[in-house]
Amino acid sequence: MSVDHLQPLGSSGARGENDHYKLSSLPGTADWPADHSQPDQTRSSSSSPTPKARSPRRRIRWLVLALFAIVLTLSLSAMGALYAFDRAYAGKIYPNVSIRGVAVGELTPDEAKLNLGDRFAPYLAQPLTLTYGDQVWTPTLAELGASLEIDTAVDAAYAAGRGNSLYANLRQVAAVWENGLELPLRLTIDQAAMQAYLVNRVAEVERPAVDARLELDTTLISVLPSAPGQQVLVGETLQEITAAVQSLAPQTISLRTRELAPRLSNSAAREAQDTIARLLAAPITLSVEGTTFDWPVTDLARLIQVERIAADTGDTLAVTINEELLVTKVRALAEATQVEGTYPRVNWNGGNLEIYREGTNGSRLNELIAVESVLEALTTPGASRDLILAMQDVPPPVTAANIDQLGIKDLLSVGRSDFSGSAPYRITNIQAGMRVLNGILLAPGEEFSFNDNIGRIDASNGFVEGYAIIQNRTQLEWGGGICQDSTTMFRAAFWAGLPITERYGHSFYISWYDRYGFGEYGDGPGMDAAIFTGALDLKFINDTGNWLLIQAYTNGTTAEVRMYGTDDGRTVTMRGPTIRDRIAAPTEPVYVAEPSRPRGNPRQSDTARGGMTIDFTRVTERDGQVLEQRTFQTRFRPWPNIFEVNPADLGPDGKPIEATPEPTPEPEIPVDPIEAPPPPPAEEGEAPAPEPAPEPAPPTQAVPVVPIQPITPIEPAPPPAEEQP
Repeated sequence: MSVDHLQPLGSSGARGENDHYKLSSLPGTADWPADHSQPDQTRSSSSSPTPKARSPRRRIRWLVLALFAIVLTLSLSAMGALYAFDRAYAGKIYPNVSIRGVAVGELTPDEAKLNLGDRFAPYLAQPLTLTYGDQVWTPTLAELGASLEIDTAVDAAYAAGRGNSLYANLRQVAAVWENGLELPLRLTIDQAAMQAYLVNRVAEVERPAVDARLELDTTLISVLPSAPGQQVLVGETLQEITAAVQSLAPQTISLRTRELAPRLSNSAAREAQDTIARLLAAPITLSVEGTTFDWPVTDLARLIQVERIAADTGDTLAVTINEELLVTKVRALAEATQVEGTYPRVNWNGGNLEIYREGTNGSRLNELIAVESVLEALTTPGASRDLILAMQDVPPPVTAANIDQLGIKDLLSVGRSDFSGSAPYRITNIQAGMRVLNGILLAPGEEFSFNDNIGRIDASNGFVEGYAIIQNRTQLEWGGGICQDSTTMFRAAFWAGLPITERYGHSFYISWYDRYGFGEYGDGPGMDAAIFTGALDLKFINDTGNWLLIQAYTNGTTAEVRMYGTDDGRTVTMRGPTIRDRIAAPTEPVYVAEPSRPRGNPRQSDTARGGMTIDFTRVTERDGQVLEQRTFQTRFRPWPNIFEVNPADLGPDGKPIEATPEPTPEPEIPVDPIEAPPPPPAEEGEAPAPEPAPEPAPPTQAVPVVPIQPITPIEPAPPPAEEQP
């Protein structure tokens, strides 16, 4: 942008367009009348002769020549005068010329520039002082992006009266001589540079407005107050600076600013604070089927959400309950208090599934009503915060209406075990356990727990007391023989290729479990599973993607578990078994004090057995891909002969006194040494170790499993010699 500072020039002396030159009559000339007439009649001879008139053409020629001579004379005179004048001021500005009030006439251009520089030096160094409060800035003219065009003005002053036509130069010199010539001093401003300088000052002055803040620390609610901001009005300040620098004299300018009000006021934040305080006024107590659950205010605080609402008149804070979080919290409560219904018990019935015992309804919290009740208690002033939540019935997932949709159509596996030679109490308990386990449905992805499904091992489920080894002694125990059922269940899950998540081998060997031990691979020890309520369990997962049906029953002296479902193409092969680390039976007997024994009449309760370790590997494949390769291990500890002796017959060393007579032979009570007691403390080394987690293995060549045929009654076989009753 250029700004011209012009002072009114004096009269230029130029003639106006309406001025006219007026010529006087030349001397010796005659004024001719406008009209000449001839006489009508011939002059008389007596009349005097009239002189002959001059020609008008000749008279005009003389007039033009006279004028030309005058003009030529005047021009030559002017040229001479102008030449003499120019020679007198050679290299200098003509007199009576000034620039912005500074006389530069009769000066050389360099002298004129020096004069102008001296005159405007203070302005060039500090054209203005910019202030804001206690802050002061003194930019130079160059920092403001402005410059004075001194060279241009001096060049224009020197050119005055020179460089035009003769007549124009004469007229201009005459006008300057008579009236003087005032030339402007131009100021050039780079608006972008000026704005950049101002923006840098803005960063030192401006501050944003600070909104009020609401902070919720657990249950402590606080408001951080707002603060106004400051904004520089750049456009208005630029206009003032531009006007100031045009004066070409130092001036003082104040930054134009305005206050910025915060968008969120203190009152809006305090209003939200009051709302939150009402929501957290007290905890909520929920009663579900007589069980009380407390939601403290710390939990309620997590449900609060604060949303900022923008508006032209100022922002506000909307305080609400996050219903999504509340629904999640209520759902967790519903799952914790849900009473599961039971699946029906089902018979295979040749593939035509038949429910022989209906499932029972469950109950679950009505989540929708619970959420509404909690919301009302929180948001209604004065509402009670002690709530009783209603439950609703949940039908069993399997009924006669959908049982055909479970996909139970194929025989997946069979597990067998033999209990020939078992005592009556043991047979009773085996049969009772198989009845309890028959007809169980297992949902896709569900984990089977033997202990959970067998329930109470007491008379209520048909179990009787029998002998078992507990704490290294043979004692009466409810359900002696139940490990026959867990072993049979383990074998069925093993051959079905189901993931075994918990299994314990027995601690002591007995030959009852050898028969059918490895299915079609033959008989042998180690394929067993020990359980003890509250300590040892057998668990596996239904990973077939469909429902499973477990059929469990006894046939003569054989226990059998069959699993039905949908065949997904998996095959199961076995490597092994291998037997290692054989240990001979201890030769030193163990004597146990038993007050019920008559003096001098000990009884042998347990027969010595050797120890060994058995390893066998299951490989589960589908379509040539190994799904699992896992090695199972059973470690039998050696077991001594154990005698029960009256305490009075035992010496200080724990052995019978020498005078004690030989024990009276009594029939040995068949016991289940495999049914181990709860694991003793670790330092005693008594607890059976759980199976190690499966490890991946490279694919192996599958060995086809021979199809299992339905069992036929087997004649009871006598037990091994060392276990004869």
